[in-house]
Amino acid sequence: MPSQHQSVDNFDLLHEIGKEGTYHLLYPPPQAGLAILALYQKVKSGAFPQGRFKEAEIYTALENSKYLINADEYNRLPQLKFNSIISDLQVYFLRYDSDEQLYTLKDYADSFCKHAEETLLANFNPTQIEVICNDLRIKLEGCADQDQVSQWIHTFFHAFKPIMKSQVYKLERQIDQSVQEIRATTQLEDTSIIDILKSIDKKLDTLRSQNDELRSAFREMKTINNVLEDRLAIVSDVKIADDISDVRRFFPEIKYTLNLIDKRLDRIQPKLRQFFGMLNKPSFNVKVEKFLKFILAHSTLQNNKKIILPSGVPIFRFRREASNFTIFERREDLFPPTPRLRIKPTENIAEKEKGIASARRHLSMYKQVEDYIGLIIAEATLTEVCFSNWFFKIIDAESGDIELAANVAYALIRKAQQDKILQLEITREKITHVNNINLSLWEMKINYPA
Repeated sequence: MPSQHQSVDNFDLLHEIGKEGTYHLLYPPPQAGLAILALYQKVKSGAFPQGRFKEAEIYTALENSKYLINADEYNRLPQLKFNSIISDLQVYFLRYDSDEQLYTLKDYADSFCKHAEETLLANFNPTQIEVICNDLRIKLEGCADQDQVSQWIHTFFHAFKPIMKSQVYKLERQIDQSVQEIRATTQLEDTSIIDILKSIDKKLDTLRSQNDELRSAFREMKTINNVLEDRLAIVSDVKIADDISDVRRFFPEIKYTLNLIDKRLDRIQPKLRQFFGMLNKPSFNVKVEKFLKFILAHSTLQNNKKIILPSGVPIFRFRREASNFTIFERREDLFPPTPRLRIKPTENIAEKEKGIASARRHLSMYKQVEDYIGLIIAEATLTEVCFSNWFFKIIDAESGDIELAANVAYALIRKAQQDKILQLEITREKITHVNNINLSLWEMKINYPA
């Protein structure tokens, strides 16, 4: 198992895909890609018995997308062109049976088409995500050993991961479409632009609520993350432990993407509503101007004093007489409050001494921690230090009490975070106390170059 994991770690994706022709074989040109999609659709619909088809079907699929290649080249050498494309597709996309002279789609072709299909057809359904997350948690909590945890990761979690990503991508894609619709409104010249922008704003509100729903549906992931952390205690296989770490890294990635969606909405919606104001302002000014012209043209003056507005225009009173309120003054000396006796708490000497003793004990422990840290670092400047030796030595000195040893370990880790020179390497090698088999820890190697 470790050797296989090591080979995966040494795999250089860019180097391998950069080898001559590999990229174009994995990602075919548009004509070949559309042909594979057309064949996939026919296989899925049952047009080909047992998913097998003849070479003529491939020719038909390629010919239907011939507008994507140079027309002159196609007219001159269609046979040679198609044969070359089919030959390339047989590497990753097509499987040929020479006895029956039939073709089938390889697994890579199936996943290639299915990914595009699921991406474009993904329907937003946070309820489904919530049900799946809840089911994942229940199955994980039922895992009693590392093999069951590994099976959970590869059977259930890997099936859920693309579903969750497709839901998030659906939101991102809808936001991109909304931005394109906003940009398209700049080409419009009629009054419908405001109605269109209002509908886009409403859609963005819906996307925000959907993002919140997805967060709510995703709440089970925090529980799953905690359960996985607990299951690390029963895992001794390095590969399974790395798989658990990969799963736990997935949750922050999704949360980060959901936060980015919120930020995009926060940037887009205020600008969109500001755009509303800019568009509505000329319309408002025109209406006000027409109203004023109507008032001036149809109003009359009565007795050279009172203005009579046109019929149908309501009269509003802008000036109102101020009301006189009676103020009741509350005198502080009329009903003085009854003085209350202040009770001085009695001092508990025993509790006070107990608190002082506890504080002194903690201060003494801090001093001991600093002394041990100094000794460990002094030794680390000379040679590599295995912390387990010091850990058990401190425990023996404290008559089996683990508190001081644990505080020294935490202090070392904090110092390594602050001091970039101090080097800590935590291995999964389990070191057990000589006299107490129930007391063990992972080895931590310390180096402090002088």
